[in-house]
Amino acid sequence: MTRIQINPEYLILINIDELEFDESMLLQLSYPKPNNEYARLVCDSLRQLGVEGVYIDKSSKLMIVGKGFRNIVVACRHRGEFACAKIRRIDYVVKDTSREASMLRLANSVKVGPRLIGHHGPVLLMELVEGEDLTSWLLSLSKKEFSYAREIVSELLKQCHRLDMAGINHDELSDASKHVLKTRSGVVILDFGSANITSKPSNLTSIINYLFHGPARRVSTEIIGIREPPAEVLRNYKSNLSSDSFENIYRIIFNV
Repeated sequence: MTRIQINPEYLILINIDELEFDESMLLQLSYPKPNNEYARLVCDSLRQLGVEGVYIDKSSKLMIVGKGFRNIVVACRHRGEFACAKIRRIDYVVKDTSREASMLRLANSVKVGPRLIGHHGPVLLMELVEGEDLTSWLLSLSKKEFSYAREIVSELLKQCHRLDMAGINHDELSDASKHVLKTRSGVVILDFGSANITSKPSNLTSIINYLFHGPARRVSTEIIGIREPPAEVLRNYKSNLSSDSFENIYRIIFNV
């Protein structure tokens, strides 16, 4: 992932009914192998969710804003607004999206993640979040963004703590470049497909590991000016999830 950005000037909206009867377009819903039966299943799920249409580019290709080993993410229109449909790949074993939807719904309850709109069969519908992956953004910071970067890191740490307190483990935050977007209004954690409920979540410690040992570690310490908490402080947090233990980590990181 590098950037998710939608430019309406270069997009064409294809109505769901029109999509259903245009086989070349319809088959694109079945990725990576075209399968008419599966494509129609996806199309029906989109219709059940109230999707009005999907976006294509000028070469008649689906506007895919994300791609992984479980899903493709397609730009679509729902109730007159941009949205995105996360569609299970035909070669992924689990086609049903209900588990991921339940994880995202729980994350939303603590104000984390893109807003869930609904799910049906192999499709999960959510708000479209535009932005740049956190790593790319951190590595290209301008001087005027240094203090703002501290605010972004602060908000990310707080979101991870809220997930921890709710017992939701994202399970993939050690590589934030794939799962965290810097947006116009802040930062958004994406993709709860591997998330689970546990008494020992590790969201905060995972993102701290990313900040101080990942590709942007020099930016964290030398440019943003944050400090890595000692290992014993992190161990204390993991064994005693609380606002107090989080505040202790926060104070060390930001030297406040």
